[in-house]
Amino acid sequence: MAEKTALVVCEALTEEIVGRTPAHVETHVIEMGQHDYPKKLHQDLQEVINRLEQDHCYETILLGFGLCSESVVGLEASRAKLVVPRTDDCIAILLGSMKAYREQFQKAPGTYYYTDKNIDKGWGPLAMYLGQHEWTKKYDQETAQWVAREMIKNYTRIALIDTGRAGLSAYEEHARRAAEVFGLQYELLPGTATLLEQLLHGPWDEQFVVAKAGQRISRSMFY
Repeated sequence: MAEKTALVVCEALTEEIVGRTPAHVETHVIEMGQHDYPKKLHQDLQEVINRLEQDHCYETILLGFGLCSESVVGLEASRAKLVVPRTDDCIAILLGSMKAYREQFQKAPGTYYYTDKNIDKGWGPLAMYLGQHEWTKKYDQETAQWVAREMIKNYTRIALIDTGRAGLSAYEEHARRAAEVFGLQYELLPGTATLLEQLLHGPWDEQFVVAKAGQRISRSMFY
């Protein structure tokens, strides 16, 4: 009999779990904009964990997140074990591993990563430049362009992660235009759902942090 399991996942990864989540796993999605507020994200994650433990007898709670600005540090479940990929963030998850992420970092440390989700959300430097991002909607065109250039000035590459989602050409067009506007290199990188598959189905090897019931997730568990 399968363990009673819940998945708490970032909205950025919802397309990748479609069709991969076992029937016995209950899914709860956290809005991806929370990443801008790590303390709030931590609080929301702990509240979801507490609610799941209070309302259900889960043996395992899977977290579809990385370290994410340390928002998962300090999370704890009293009766269930917590399992989270040993990655810095969702970009590493979409690339398949921290090893793959580090390889890209060594190749081009100043990389701004686009995904289909953040383009759909109207995020990123091009949206800022055009005054379409929520942070720059209130500015005039000149100010919005200045904010965007300041945001991207230390980057050398824009990379779009191909997650296999339909309509890739539209996302490529957006990412390529961003690279052209800011004078950066552009590259399309293959994504993979292998790490998410392993999170959902196991085994949880050295690529995962597994906190036993009553054990708090610590930063040192990721390194």
